[in-house]
Amino acid sequence: MNRRAFSIAPALVFLMAGCATHHQRYDWGSYDPSLYDYYKSPAKVAELSESLAAIIEEASSNHATVPPGIYAEYGYLQMQQGKNLAAIDLFKQEETRWPESKVFMDRMIKVASTSAAGASPQSSSP
Repeated sequence: MNRRAFSIAPALVFLMAGCATHHQRYDWGSYDPSLYDYYKSPAKVAELSESLAAIIEEASSNHATVPPGIYAEYGYLQMQQGKNLAAIDLFKQEETRWPESKVFMDRMIKVASTSAAGASPQSSSP
C-alpha cells in the first residue's frame, strides 16, 4: 500500500501542475482587434495609432515591459504621417528594449533620418 502511494503521488503532482494558470507576459491591450480593423480598412490608421499609444502609456504607467514590436510599429505609423523625429525616437526605444531588433531599427532610423533631412519645410503661400 505504501509503495502504491509513492507511485501515485508524483503522477498526481504532475497532473495538478498542468492545471496551473499561465499569466500573459505582456499586455497587448486592443492591439489585435485594431490591427485587424486596420488591415481590413487602412483608413482606420488613427485607431491603430491610438491603440499602440495606449499600450505604451499603459505599460509605462504600470512599470511593465512594452511588448516587442510595438515601438517599431508605432514609429512606422509616425513616419508615414511625416513625424520622422518621433519615429526615430520610437525606433531607438525599440532598439534599446529589444536589442535583437538593432539591425532592423538602425535601418529604419536611417530611412527616417534621410526622409527628415530631405523634406523641406512647407512654406505658406500668400
